[in-house]
Amino acid sequence: MGFLVGIDLGTQSIRALLADMRGRTLACAARATPTIAVGAGQAEYDPDKLFATVLAVLREVASAVPAGGEVLGMACASMGEACVLSDESGRPVAPAITWFDRRTEAVSAAFAAQLGQDRAFRIAGMPADPTMTLAKILWHRQADPAAFARARRMLNLADWIAFKLSGEAATDLSLASRTLCLDMTTRDWSAEILDIAGIDRALLPPIRPSGTRLGPVLASVLAETGLTGRPVVGVGGHDHAVGGFAAGAIRPGVLLDSMGTAEALFQTVARPVMTEANRNLGFWQGAIGLHRPFAYFGAGINSCGGTIEWFRRLLGGAQHPEPARDTLIAEAAALPPGGHGTAFLPHLAYGTAPNVDQASRGAFLGLTADTTRGAMFRAVLEGLALEARLTVDAMAEQPGVGRPDDIRVIGGNTRNALFLHIKAAAYGRELTVIDEPEATGMGAALLGGIAAGVWPDMDAAQATIAQPRHVVTPDPDWVARYEDLYQTVHRRFYAAVAPLSHALSAFVR
Repeated sequence: MGFLVGIDLGTQSIRALLADMRGRTLACAARATPTIAVGAGQAEYDPDKLFATVLAVLREVASAVPAGGEVLGMACASMGEACVLSDESGRPVAPAITWFDRRTEAVSAAFAAQLGQDRAFRIAGMPADPTMTLAKILWHRQADPAAFARARRMLNLADWIAFKLSGEAATDLSLASRTLCLDMTTRDWSAEILDIAGIDRALLPPIRPSGTRLGPVLASVLAETGLTGRPVVGVGGHDHAVGGFAAGAIRPGVLLDSMGTAEALFQTVARPVMTEANRNLGFWQGAIGLHRPFAYFGAGINSCGGTIEWFRRLLGGAQHPEPARDTLIAEAAALPPGGHGTAFLPHLAYGTAPNVDQASRGAFLGLTADTTRGAMFRAVLEGLALEARLTVDAMAEQPGVGRPDDIRVIGGNTRNALFLHIKAAAYGRELTVIDEPEATGMGAALLGGIAAGVWPDMDAAQATIAQPRHVVTPDPDWVARYEDLYQTVHRRFYAAVAPLSHALSAFVR
């Protein structure tokens, strides 16, 4: 009668999941993430309200624990980069800037000029970027010196929640990788970066493997939530990485394709890829620590499910409601691969690796008077699938990465069977689809189980849980057709229209 809880602190919502010892979801609670809009491109969180929301979802899942059952362990996963600065008593000294906030651009550019982008990449594995945690720390120091002077601890959001639950502070490598303060080679805080930034190392928490025991849940939290037993809190991690843990992406060679509003493509590798080509192509990377060290390497499509919903909205209106998703899927499924010659470049939110280009725009090609909405919708799905193939091919060319031997798929768009079959054919590989809709919360629950001693490590957890999944096998005829479309059209699509996209951007300006 032991149970586990996983917390997922996301941009849109904060969720808590209750799981049994077989990794089966018994209950899930969600609340909107309390976000404060400050201005154009600016938003922040009240750290205390974030924790209050976590307590609310914990109360809800606590009520679902079967009679006589006890919660043994829990952990938290969160978005990266955003952080909480707190004083010596653990009270926040300032709001937490969201990961996507733009007000840090000037201070980030100044630090990048001081350190040098080449040096930043050689140490941290990525160039200095205004979204990184360090830029937020430097902004706080500049914007409110008095508040910053009271700061004694910086914690990423998952670490902040774990601290509020247990009273113990630590972070993991996946979140540390998003700070620009981590030395990717030593897997420790970079003395050089901290010295140039003028940041005291004591401000940063110790780095521990995900799943490390922090301590029992505080009695005050148990009283507020009604959680039974004395659950142990474990070190969590970055939401993408933790979702990968639930999907079994815990060894080199596994590609995690997370198909949500945006699409993240992470391949696990033995060590970071510190090549100049990687710096220029715009890939992401970070270190991961479980019971063994490894790393991830990847990129993403900024609008995947978002593009699908955009197309549905485009067809709707005051007199014509948006067509049902199932209706569009059925119309697209009735057509052959390539939809009689319609193609789509899915750059609604600009181009990403390997064609990073903020001026790039989406485009349809091959429209005629006979083109139907089903053909256009199929082109949207195919364009997204072939763009993912383009990214994975470019990743495979980097030293130490290579082609994945296993592709795991998670996310809300896994419910679109046509999309999955198109994607399997575009990759030319079978897909293992994880049917757990709350993969990140489940990954956090497994980390809580490791912290509580339920399993010695993630390998043992994966061997024990009864995770629902299914395999999508590519149709050989579709594979041949999409290979032709990929080689003759999609690989050349961006380069062909980029000059026009840049001209349009200039025209708009």
